[in-house]
Amino acid sequence: MRKRGPRSWPSLTADPKTRAGEALKRLEDITRLVSDLVWETDKDLRLIYVSDNAHEVFGFLPVQMEGKAFTELGRFHDGAGNEREIDPYRPFRDAAFRVVDPEGRERDLLVSGLPIFGTDTDEFTGFRGTARDVTDILRAERMRREQEERQRAFVADVAHELRTPLAVFRTKLDNLGEDATSAALRKDVDVMTRMVSQMLNFARYEVFQPEANESADLGRVCAAVAAQLAPIAVREERSIEVLVDGGPVIVRGSETALEQAVRNLVENAVRHTPKGTIVTVSVTEEPAIHVLDHGKGVSVERRRQIFQRFGRADRRGDGAGLGLAIVKRIVDAHSAEVNVADGPDGGADFCIRFVRDAASGPL
Repeated sequence: MRKRGPRSWPSLTADPKTRAGEALKRLEDITRLVSDLVWETDKDLRLIYVSDNAHEVFGFLPVQMEGKAFTELGRFHDGAGNEREIDPYRPFRDAAFRVVDPEGRERDLLVSGLPIFGTDTDEFTGFRGTARDVTDILRAERMRREQEERQRAFVADVAHELRTPLAVFRTKLDNLGEDATSAALRKDVDVMTRMVSQMLNFARYEVFQPEANESADLGRVCAAVAAQLAPIAVREERSIEVLVDGGPVIVRGSETALEQAVRNLVENAVRHTPKGTIVTVSVTEEPAIHVLDHGKGVSVERRRQIFQRFGRADRRGDGAGLGLAIVKRIVDAHSAEVNVADGPDGGADFCIRFVRDAASGPL
């Protein structure tokens, strides 16, 4: 086999001047290839070099930028529009920068920089860095958020407008007596009312985030839900029990939102468990909440789908298929997870499991 010796790179064997020229050529090639703007400033933070794609990123020609400071071209901000100062002696990454180009259009950039110090001294000599245009990305994100907000507002408005006539209709049906036709109509109105409530709750919790200083007692949350739903369960010939391991289990989060999530799970369990059986709501020190029923359970292939909008374990059931999607949204907002497994005695075990960091301990 032919013996291979080390490759002789000109940059390793040439004189310093040649090596410097080669390094500059490589830098120029790289700056032409990358889409980000490459820049450098002097110690007074004035630009002494910008790559040829300055017009694509900033809207300015390189000659229009050189000799100017960033603050003469635009302003750094914190993402919320408040002006931000850049420490000239510390590296920074993806600092938000807004500039108005010569045609009067606002451009949003993400700028990163690294301070440069002398090779023989610690004297600050300037910055080197990159900048990329994210105007179109932010505009598309803003349009998406606005569209989603309009959709949420529409759903909430429609649901709100339907609640009152449905309540009036239900009251009139209650005055018609107990014949089979009236009973069937009452059931249909109850289904429609539940669907409207799901639509309102989905619109309410779609963008929900708990306050940073909120805390929730999981035992109290589950007891409140059981008290609310006990009359419904008794009417349907079911019952609800709440079991709590040890003392109070406290997590960071909103009690109101978690009540809604647990309520949806317990309502779901009451509908699917057979008559004469018990729905068990168990609070453990993991910390976690388990809601167990004695129904048919949820098939493995359906377990992911049921937490999506309009997904249902039983497609013949009533409701809009939003109840478990609301649970998932609330759980996600608490940095927790929800899943379903087979119960120890059959049926389904819906579990909301909080990360340990979310547990704040007894207050």
